[in-house]
Amino acid sequence: MRLNLAYGTTGLPLELDDARFDATVLLPKDPPAHPDPRAAFAAAVARPLGARPLAELARAKAPKRVAIAIADHTRPVPDHLLVPWIVEQLGVNDAAITIIIGTGTHRGSTGEELARMLGAAAGRFRIVNHDCQRQDELVLLGRSRCGGECWLNRAWVEADLRIATGFIEPHFFAGFSGGSKGVVPAIAGLATVQHFHRAALIAHPRTTWGDPAGNPLQALTREMTALCPPDFIVNVTLNLRKEITAVYAGETIAAHDAGCAAALHEAMIPVSRRYPVVVTTNSGYPLDQNFYQAVKGISAAARIVEPGGTIIAVSRCNNGLPDEGEFRRLLADPRPSDQLLAAILASERTPHDQWQVQTLLQCGAGARIVLYSELPSGDQRLTRTAHTRDIAATLETERCRRALDRLPVAVLPMGPLTIPVLRA
Repeated sequence: MRLNLAYGTTGLPLELDDARFDATVLLPKDPPAHPDPRAAFAAAVARPLGARPLAELARAKAPKRVAIAIADHTRPVPDHLLVPWIVEQLGVNDAAITIIIGTGTHRGSTGEELARMLGAAAGRFRIVNHDCQRQDELVLLGRSRCGGECWLNRAWVEADLRIATGFIEPHFFAGFSGGSKGVVPAIAGLATVQHFHRAALIAHPRTTWGDPAGNPLQALTREMTALCPPDFIVNVTLNLRKEITAVYAGETIAAHDAGCAAALHEAMIPVSRRYPVVVTTNSGYPLDQNFYQAVKGISAAARIVEPGGTIIAVSRCNNGLPDEGEFRRLLADPRPSDQLLAAILASERTPHDQWQVQTLLQCGAGARIVLYSELPSGDQRLTRTAHTRDIAATLETERCRRALDRLPVAVLPMGPLTIPVLRA
């Protein structure tokens, strides 16, 4: 069997001998691109869900300041299309527009990355990289019912018209991306992001893939975003070639729920068993640029690996761990992984990036993780995983170790774009 694993921009071939490997390939449904995405956008904003048409809303508000929150360079949102289409509906001067890059707690997007994300629009509008630690650029709006402070980007709060774009796909914490996640945590202050990702919430059994209803983290992002909500959102679903398949626009929850229902059908794949070995990716570029993001693909595989099994994670990680935030420091903690996880769960503090380390450790507690990447050796030593430069050889080692003539293997070529669901 010949496979192509999503890896960087080129992919990575993998050949499995059918005589030695019983491979189950799990792929999301791959709907065709919309034949006319601009027409799909126009229809969605003219007949939005739970809101007035976008052009009508803009006329009523007559905004002097418009904020458009978009995802950063690690997300494949087609903002080079969406942003100009949105602005065309608004009837305002380019000078009135501020684009806020939703970095969460991560670094800002570079000029080169902005050009890739926005195309010609990168030179038309004022662009602000959100900085979660710049208190002078944040506004405190109140607290959640569970006591967390809600700090949001000042340019967002002070705008007369607020719009958020997004891409709806399964998310390992919030059930699905998009919707209110384009505000919290994307343009929230560090204290808010830490509250949102606290250890007890990340460990909750309903904080998981593909389950927005009853998901405490999805409920919290919606509650906090409601303190200063978008007036309008434009979310899309994409196929495996990152082409627009549908547009969902309007009020945040109504539009997001509609998109989640479609994404649930496309991405959640029923599986009848667990596997001793699962090969996963991080869906290639742009999500597989660093090890922090690679945890998502590992988390997807952990759903169907046998206890004590092996996850082979294929993620380019050409931008390192990365270096910003506290991810590196937390990984470098001298305690063994089980002790570090216990300490995280026992602590009331939520250091920056702890949530990603917690998820990695939770996955590693149930399975051996082997990483195929381009990380330098110094970074490799910090990942709390084993490493390989030969996936086929690693699979053969796993087969021999188990003394099996034919090793059952599950393969997720698109990583977290496929979410396996165990069915009895």
